[in-house]
Amino acid sequence: MDRNAGYRPLTKALHWAAAALGAQFVVGWALDASESGRGRGRGRGGESGRGRGRGGGYEAFGDDTLLTTHVLLGAAVILLGVARLLWRRHTGLPPWAPTLTRAERRLAHSTEVLLYALTFVVPVTGLVLLASDDDDLLWVHVTAQVLLLAAIAVHVGLILKHQLLDRDGLLRRML
Repeated sequence: MDRNAGYRPLTKALHWAAAALGAQFVVGWALDASESGRGRGRGRGGESGRGRGRGGGYEAFGDDTLLTTHVLLGAAVILLGVARLLWRRHTGLPPWAPTLTRAERRLAHSTEVLLYALTFVVPVTGLVLLASDDDDLLWVHVTAQVLLLAAIAVHVGLILKHQLLDRDGLLRRML
């Protein structure tokens, strides 16, 4: 395969598997907004958030399907992140697209580093919440998630700029 043409098939598959992050966010949002009264905020009768403050902490594999799904997706995200890092170290990347400016290359690289880091920070902070049974740590998890969403927005924004404004076909490299 011509490395100048784009990314290798496994690299593409691992890249698009990042959709698990989107699913993870949606399930987390649903978990927070669930009508069970145990979302991120206060529960019924002033209890603290999901599972905490009720004497038993989280039950990741209990009766709460949303929580179980959220935990399993978090584990999948960590595994996919490890696979992506190992594959990336093994194969490297094709040369930069010639249509990217120097500033765009710096932005793309910085965003990529942030995305890789947050791919681990978000689920690990979730596991810490699960293990610690401490609502005081929730802000770390939520802040990491917001940063992840912002980094994804920058990543997608750069691609959209090249796809819609520059019309240089940059997106084809990853399809």
